[in-house]
Amino acid sequence: MWFVDFEPVPGREQGKDRPALVVSSRFHLDITLGELVSVLPLTSVERRGWVITEQIRTVCADRFGRCALEISLSKDEIKDVGHVLAQMLIVSDICFD
Repeated sequence: MWFVDFEPVPGREQGKDRPALVVSSRFHLDITLGELVSVLPLTSVERRGWVITEQIRTVCADRFGRCALEISLSKDEIKDVGHVLAQMLIVSDICFD
């Protein structure tokens, strides 16, 4: 979990400097040379933050601030995020035939 500067943002996207869960795979980080990172913003720190799975963002690594050591997800929460992402993204080899 890292703090990421999401400004400027258009429309209804989450903005401000806020915590985000990194969801880039090692493969993605390798092909972007670590310069682009896919993240999911959290709602806020004041209340127990919720991962906003419908707002996947790929941002420049320069937008990263400090590591958010005070925020963590349980194994079940991480599993839930993965389940939602799997439903949102087409990852089947069938699509590439």
